Amino acid sequence: MLSLAVLLAVLALSGAQTPIPYRPPGFFYMTSESRMTPVIELFYDHICPDSRDNWPTMKQVFEKFKNNITGIIHIFPLPWHHNSYFVQQAGVVIRNQEADFVKFMEMVFKEQDRFLTGAVDMTEPQVKQMIAKFASNISGITDQMIMDGFTNDKVVTETRYAWKYGCSRGVSGTPFFMINGVLDPNAGGYAVDDWTKMINKLMMGP
Repeated sequence: MLSLAVLLAVLALSGAQTPIPYRPPGFFYMTSESRMTPVIELFYDHICPDSRDNWPTMKQVFEKFKNNITGIIHIFPLPWHHNSYFVQQAGVVIRNQEADFVKFMEMVFKEQDRFLTGAVDMTEPQVKQMIAKFASNISGITDQMIMDGFTNDKVVTETRYAWKYGCSRGVSGTPFFMINGVLDPNAGGYAVDDWTKMINKLMMGP
């Protein structure tokens, strides 16, 4: 009975929400803590329908608090979205060329079916060519530059490291949210009002 009670206590603790600190934990070396803002990290997959559906809410939140929070978008290609990794490589090229990455992400969200069921009968080279043309039309970067990114060591490394970084943070699906470094498993269901209440509370401090 004692062992059962201990087990139940452990399970109860493991299922509890970790408290979100009012600022990222730790001491900031060579950075003024007075300039720190709440940090909201999003982990999205370009062709994940749930990521697509969540973005309008987060876009409103980021716009509403653009001077009060730091927003970071991580792309975490899920293996069951077969072409997501290639789309992410195109996104890395766009970001590295300082083109509009968010516009690219939003257009992929809008045209997700093109990369899912629409690409079922395509070969890998055909998929890459389709993605390159799509990305070029949005970003103004040439098709060839996007195509080169699929085999460019720097782009390949950045894409892999982004995925490994997500794994190191315990990401197992998308969308996934961390607030000041703490996982919030309920954030996917938050409306703008819920985010507003949370962010206002974090900005007030302890």
